[in-house]
Amino acid sequence: MASSGWYPDPGGAPGRFRYWDGTRWSAETTDNPNSAPPSAGPGPYASGRPRRNRTGLTVGILALALVIIVAGVLVIRGLADRGQALTDPNPPAPTVSGWNDSSPLPTATPPPSPSPSPKHSPSPKKSATPKKSPSPQGQVACATGNPGQRAPHPNDGRVHGGDLSFTPVFPEDTGYAQQMTWAWDVDGTEEETEPGWAAMMADGALHADDGFRTSEQSAEGMMQCIASSAYYDGFTGRKNVFSKAVTVDGHQGWALRVQIFVDKPAGLSVPGDTAEVIVVDTGKPGQLSFFAGFVPIGDQHRTQLLDQTIAGLQVD
Repeated sequence: MASSGWYPDPGGAPGRFRYWDGTRWSAETTDNPNSAPPSAGPGPYASGRPRRNRTGLTVGILALALVIIVAGVLVIRGLADRGQALTDPNPPAPTVSGWNDSSPLPTATPPPSPSPSPKHSPSPKKSATPKKSPSPQGQVACATGNPGQRAPHPNDGRVHGGDLSFTPVFPEDTGYAQQMTWAWDVDGTEEETEPGWAAMMADGALHADDGFRTSEQSAEGMMQCIASSAYYDGFTGRKNVFSKAVTVDGHQGWALRVQIFVDKPAGLSVPGDTAEVIVVDTGKPGQLSFFAGFVPIGDQHRTQLLDQTIAGLQVD
């Protein structure tokens, strides 16, 4: 998860940056990541509002026309991207450090890199220094979902998303899980582990119309979306811990655990996160359900919490 600063717009607008204040995204965007923090109130996925100026009604009309044109382009782009994020229903399982070039997700043109490094966290034991890619990794072209579109769920103290639920072990409800913009019906909890870094667990749904076809292929595709997003803006490589078939509450699924490495910002004590994604086929047509957990590499206590939470996953 990222520290406060300007990051590539999670809505996917090319060349635009949105400000993350450590809790929420700003309403404003900019094309200059070195700009001062915005003064307007934050809001997830909110579009930048045109500012009033001294040129009167004429400029106001021009600004409104520009907003309409940009909105039209974004809608067309979203429709064009939907369903194209994952193209290979059975990609080879990755086994090496660094980016998996045989991935089912195409790599988009890398946006300009902002200065701050991200904040997020998952966990096993510390491993060897990751291999850095010969060039910076771009954000993969992930589907456009709606993580805030919630289905009805029981109010029983568990964290519900998709057809899965788990007992929360972190104290804070998180809006940060809503940055899984390729998913649907997402909820989660988080805990700050040190300044600029946090652990998080979340669950939600993946739609077949967005290209998520099988549990194995979707676990790999979702992990690539996570590693290349603003969660890990300083991504340098990854190392697979395991990729295997699992059973969750009697339903077949796939579990993928990796170590994600980042360029360490000043003062950060860990090299990155241990992340696990579990995708389960609960039998609902056109939909898979997922759990995602992130803890700092080497944090044995939170790694145990991650393992305990996974052991207690339930299908609703």
